[in-house]
Amino acid sequence: MRLIEVIPISRGISKETLSYFASEDIAPGSLVSVPLRKREVSALVLSSRDAKDAKTEIRKAEYEMKKVREFKSEKFLSEAFMKASAKLAEYSASALGSVLNLLIPKAILEAPAFGAKEKSDKKFATEKNAIVFDRVVLQADTEERFANYRSLIREEFARKHSVFFCLPTAEDVKRLSAVLSKGIETRTYSLYASLPKKKMRSVWESAVADEHPILIIATGLFFSICRPDIGAIILENESSRFYKLLVRPFFDVRTFAEFFAKEIGAKFLVGDTLLRTETIFRFKLGEFSEFAPLKFRSLSPAECSVVDMTLVKKTKTGKFEVVSLELEQLVKKTFSTNQNLFIFSARRGLSSQTVCGDCSTIVRCGRCRSPINLHKARAGDGNQNFFFCHGCGEKRSSEEHCAHCQSWKLVPLGVGIELIESELRQKFPDLKTFRVDKDKTPTSKQTEKTVGSFYASPGSVLLGTEMSLAFLNRKIDNTAVASLDALFSLPDFRIHERIFQLLLKIRALTLTRFLVQTRASDERVITSALKGNLIDFYREEIASRETFRYPPFTTLIKISLAGTRSAVSREMEKLKDFFKPFETETFPAFIEESRGAFTMHALLRLPRGAWVNQELLKKLLSLPPQFRVAVEPESLL
Repeated sequence: MRLIEVIPISRGISKETLSYFASEDIAPGSLVSVPLRKREVSALVLSSRDAKDAKTEIRKAEYEMKKVREFKSEKFLSEAFMKASAKLAEYSASALGSVLNLLIPKAILEAPAFGAKEKSDKKFATEKNAIVFDRVVLQADTEERFANYRSLIREEFARKHSVFFCLPTAEDVKRLSAVLSKGIETRTYSLYASLPKKKMRSVWESAVADEHPILIIATGLFFSICRPDIGAIILENESSRFYKLLVRPFFDVRTFAEFFAKEIGAKFLVGDTLLRTETIFRFKLGEFSEFAPLKFRSLSPAECSVVDMTLVKKTKTGKFEVVSLELEQLVKKTFSTNQNLFIFSARRGLSSQTVCGDCSTIVRCGRCRSPINLHKARAGDGNQNFFFCHGCGEKRSSEEHCAHCQSWKLVPLGVGIELIESELRQKFPDLKTFRVDKDKTPTSKQTEKTVGSFYASPGSVLLGTEMSLAFLNRKIDNTAVASLDALFSLPDFRIHERIFQLLLKIRALTLTRFLVQTRASDERVITSALKGNLIDFYREEIASRETFRYPPFTTLIKISLAGTRSAVSREMEKLKDFFKPFETETFPAFIEESRGAFTMHALLRLPRGAWVNQELLKKLLSLPPQFRVAVEPESLL
């Protein structure tokens, strides 16, 4: 009988390792199935020893040891992958099993015999040329970046090295696979989470077995694929916020990619039209070198202009216009010349906010207290507009009075995508319009179909929120931003960077005319984006970050707790003493209440380079599971 120590690959596991019995010896690195909390989970074997040598330990155990259920695969993960995963677990203040649970596809964990092959490891080890880990950056327009990527892939193939091309979303993988695989289709493997299990396993197995250098185009979930010959990792669209996981342990795929590249001794290249502020800062410090000279001026053939909506007159009914004369003329031109027009809206619904016209009280969600959105009536709703909360999903009739003063004078403010659609249909009844948002096209298939119909319909207009940008795979004649002013009101230190990136993406799609409607025409982030002036934006952003002690000048650690207001406030006060000598700031979440629970955050700011601090790490790992810890959070809201 053997005593096997394993790392359970599952979320919500507080212990790093667990012990089980096995009738036979199992080699470290093997994948097994073990019982845990009335279910079976996959686990990686760390060590194996004779049970006779651990009699005292077994007798003193606080729980009854169970038996390993099933042996799945020997040498399942590479040593480099395990080292990078352990480093990421430490960096994100989480258990290694929780990290592995989000770095290995479920379809692969559930299937046997997908581990690394000893024979192929030795073969690749003899063929792979020596590589020195090198961090490089590439900031240029899309066409120039991809020309550089193709050149690097050819060079790596000539050296008998494979390339891992990492993208933030499945839509990016599907869209760019066709672009990158031209001429090397038989040596390109595309992987993303929504692939059917059978197809994923087939592609995975073929990629592992291929004895030639290959190009893997995938999301970060597939770094676990066993290819010891990877000579370069390319991380494209580096600024995308979708690289940051929104579930525990909230780690950043970009961080893991860098750790992994270092462990395998590969070139690590990050690219984008505009890199993150943190990355440019690191480049200027010498932590990254140039793959090609960084471009701080983004060129576009489109004519760009701003419409100041504060100068647009109200309608006869006293309401603000949502479609300016300039946008109306652009729609007319699009329709008459059989071109296409994409109109962006930052918000769903009719209006992003409703206030009382008498006392100015904001209409809020009854459950989470966030400002509630007004939506247009749908089939089955009795032709009645309704309030819908995008935070918690509460839905109620819009026929109500002010909760503060009982007035019926509720005034919708802000511009939502449904309001723009309604206005266009009134002004242009013969215009063919399409809409992409979570309400109209909740699935990827529906979105792809709608975008495809738009491209195939000359003279049509597509209205879309931010989710639509991932599906727009071809240039568009004209584009417009109907409204993004609501984003400026978000108290988030990254919001200007996000707005700038959005405007750059839409501008890059445009062939002829790009028009932006805004009531904040004096915001320099808008004028800089329309001019493609990247350097001025970076200078202003980095100065602001330094003034307010935000990354890259500090490392932020956010600890969140939800519950009753009194209990949460009390526990947060205790945290201030618990984390001494580290200074702790506490504040309510932007949406204070959600589903009846009050949420507060505690924030730790560490000087640049001071994380990982072992004393602080130990305290973070000792927190009860109801505390959510996020290192380098994407947002403080």
